Amino acid sequence: MKKLKQLFDRLMSTSIVKYGLVGVINTLITGIIIFTLMNVFSVSLRLSNAAGYVAGFINSFVLNKLWTFNAKETSTLKQFLRFTAVFAVCFLLQHSLVVVLVEKLSMDKNISTLIGMVFYTIIGYFFNKMFTFKK
Repeated sequence: MKKLKQLFDRLMSTSIVKYGLVGVINTLITGIIIFTLMNVFSVSLRLSNAAGYVAGFINSFVLNKLWTFNAKETSTLKQFLRFTAVFAVCFLLQHSLVVVLVEKLSMDKNISTLIGMVFYTIIGYFFNKMFTFKK
């Protein structure tokens, strides 16, 4: 049991696992907002997608700065600006993918949104690790 706890503690100390957990939380927040706006309130795909990602963005910055990358010693403003740039690039890539899947390939909007979320998460980790919160 002690070895299992040590393994768990070691895994929880890695940035990729922490980023993944933050990603799960962000995905829940983002997804709930997107799907609720689209399916309950009949808000457009584009506006629902944007609103969901903005909410996830705010949550993600705080959790990734303070917990995932433990980047407390670096300027918060500088990190926020970098994080915003990374978010913008990742969001535009993700949003473009979702729009192409729905509007050009006639894929279901919910499945397309899920594919876009996975894509966003993967590219976001690498950009944030190498640019936003680099040590």
